[in-house]
Amino acid sequence: MSLNLEFDPEVFWSLIGGRAVVETPRLSLKSKEEAYAYLKAYGYDMEVVADREKLWGIHSRAIIYIRTQLMKEGELIPDEISDPKALADIANLLMLASVRDAERGSTADSLHKWSCALLRVMHVISQLHNDLFNYFSLEIQEEIFRPYRQFVQKDPTLGIRLEGGTDHESIPLQKFDIKPFKDSDSSITKLLAKPDEVAFGLLDKIGVRFVTANLFDTFRVMRFLVSNHVVSPANVIPNQSNNTLYPVNLFLDVMEGLPKDFDLPAVEIDKLLQARMEKDATKAKFLEKPNTFTSRDYRFIKFITRQLVRVTDPNTQKSFSFFYPYEVQVLDYDHYLRSLSGPASHDEYKARQKARARERVLN
Repeated sequence: MSLNLEFDPEVFWSLIGGRAVVETPRLSLKSKEEAYAYLKAYGYDMEVVADREKLWGIHSRAIIYIRTQLMKEGELIPDEISDPKALADIANLLMLASVRDAERGSTADSLHKWSCALLRVMHVISQLHNDLFNYFSLEIQEEIFRPYRQFVQKDPTLGIRLEGGTDHESIPLQKFDIKPFKDSDSSITKLLAKPDEVAFGLLDKIGVRFVTANLFDTFRVMRFLVSNHVVSPANVIPNQSNNTLYPVNLFLDVMEGLPKDFDLPAVEIDKLLQARMEKDATKAKFLEKPNTFTSRDYRFIKFITRQLVRVTDPNTQKSFSFFYPYEVQVLDYDHYLRSLSGPASHDEYKARQKARARERVLN
């Protein structure tokens, strides 16, 4: 008996070649029975009505996303792909995505490319729909944001302040933003744009942002959050931290060189920090986590931490708990203003993400 020497290269590039599944140029299914088995292994049993309905809902959502977020004027998705009546069966989408180069004509080639594009988006939407956050978003957000609301005080006279801790420290804030769940289009774009992203790896779905009056206060904010047990250093994910604002080593050097009873306004301490940076720039140890879409002009501090969330399943009334990640971002007002326009602006950041998502989906 001879050995089977046929190996599908697409499978191995995905398994151990480091290529994201959304970059796979085609599937390799030979029959609808194989397509059904593929879907079942993925997580959807086509013999179960609820699973079929879920997939058609994901199909519809993916069509809307492509049309509204990725397509340019004049581009059209073929009806054979977009119209459920014409497509008839989700398995047909997988079969169209499996057509080999030698079998294609101009029409088949177009249907193949569009079916692959649609499946890429459907995959990402499926990941998002089956994330824990999708089922417990209100509970997760409440448990994560509650401690912050406890210490952030908004006064019509004094403005926004971070205060009420055990050491009675009061830190003025220019802005405090709670970043709720990213809208679905934003999350889909982010997952499509980044080759290593899956839904459970989308660590900044929600978060908080502090904008301080000066640089020195950004470090005071982080100290406040830890000393008042809003953030536990043990729950921070180290390889997700980012600091392009001011190097930790120079900041600590300056602080250690000051007398303990040193009494200067924060703006004066900022001048000391700036002077040290100018003097020892070559010794500065920033921590930059590369991000293709973030402008190097955007300077900020960011870390990802986790909160142990306790929820009750409404169907079984059983309680269980899990850690859920969220983002904490801190920057001073000067750098915040710089982020409102130019390459560092959020709109430019999103535009770069969307361009990359279009490139990967429509290829």
